[in-house]
Amino acid sequence: MQDIFAKCREFLQGPKVVPAEELALAAEMFLAHSPIANAGPWMEIDGQRYLQLSTNNYLGLATHPAVCAAAADVVNRYGIGAPMGSRLLTGNTEAHEELEARLAAFKRCEAALVFPSGALAMMGAVGCLAGPGDILLLDEFAHTTLVCGARISGAEIRTFRHNDLDHLEAQLKKIGGSRPTAIVVDGVYSMDGDTSPLKELVELKDRFGARLLVDDAHGTGVFGPQGRGTAAHYGVEDRVDLHLGTFSKAFGTIGGFVAGSKEVVDFIRFRAPTFVFTKSTPLAVVAATQVALELVREGEDLRRRLWSNATRLQQGLKDRGFAIGKTQSPITPIEMEGSEALRVAQALRTLYRIWVTPVVYPAIRLGRSILRVIPTAVHTEEDIDYFLESLTAVRASLILGSLSTL
Repeated sequence: MQDIFAKCREFLQGPKVVPAEELALAAEMFLAHSPIANAGPWMEIDGQRYLQLSTNNYLGLATHPAVCAAAADVVNRYGIGAPMGSRLLTGNTEAHEELEARLAAFKRCEAALVFPSGALAMMGAVGCLAGPGDILLLDEFAHTTLVCGARISGAEIRTFRHNDLDHLEAQLKKIGGSRPTAIVVDGVYSMDGDTSPLKELVELKDRFGARLLVDDAHGTGVFGPQGRGTAAHYGVEDRVDLHLGTFSKAFGTIGGFVAGSKEVVDFIRFRAPTFVFTKSTPLAVVAATQVALELVREGEDLRRRLWSNATRLQQGLKDRGFAIGKTQSPITPIEMEGSEALRVAQALRTLYRIWVTPVVYPAIRLGRSILRVIPTAVHTEEDIDYFLESLTAVRASLILGSLSTL
């Protein structure tokens, strides 16, 4: 009988699509220990300060005193795990329901439901809303958690070229309204930083009788009035059928959510396996997230600083001849060739004490690599300028061939 674990051995020992020395460098970069206090903008490693430009802590709320105090108060009173049990058994509290009511109001929806993580929200919602006989039309770059939810659902999965409205329309025409259909997209794409064309998508879905599900993990808190997300930014909040998101980005805590009509949210509450069969979100996280939600709502100054830093970084990169693709968000993908991003990230870490994330295959297509850089509201202009100067120096060393000695 063949061994189901054989693939694990092959993964570790079999032929590789990239050279061994590059695999070693990738392992060194991706398996390096990050300090616990890594939310930025600076962190300490072995007594040295490092500029941190790799987190999704967009508004700096992960270390906000009020957010931390709310969590600490609950832990001191009730412990780290309270309440114990799943939400449908022994884990539901007034605090959970209050957060959901506030979140629904924030997203201008009838109802909302909170999950212990963003991945559970995405997989659970998509996985229970669709089923055999249904069709899910996913953008080819849709987040992996959405793809996993689609696979769980048993629905037929079709993809359309990234942000290609003509390709999507052609597929909708082919379906012709004959089967229940949902379009599934990200509000902001996490690698390239571009947004979905939501104005055009709501027109298409209405014209063909489809539904639209938007994962706005990187848009909530960052885009739109009060940080309500990309749908609010594009003026189509009330035309998106289901809003999905996370608290692990701009909110600075952890967890996920869905928001939409009451009947849909109630259906997800009782049918999503990732909600029904998992422990309730800890009350400490709920309390911290309630505070973070209000800070997001009132955080126009933080958003202005975030976008000012993003503009300074991205314009500075363009002025220095770096390519950053079509980003429309603070997510800044600096284009490299081959596995160049690994060596550049290593040089920045070693020579300039700057922590940035290299991204290579399989997260992106083979032969491409990027430095994924994310400024936040709590970085300073001096931080941004230091990174730009350091990256420029590294590029000059790369051209001269001196990085090979690192």
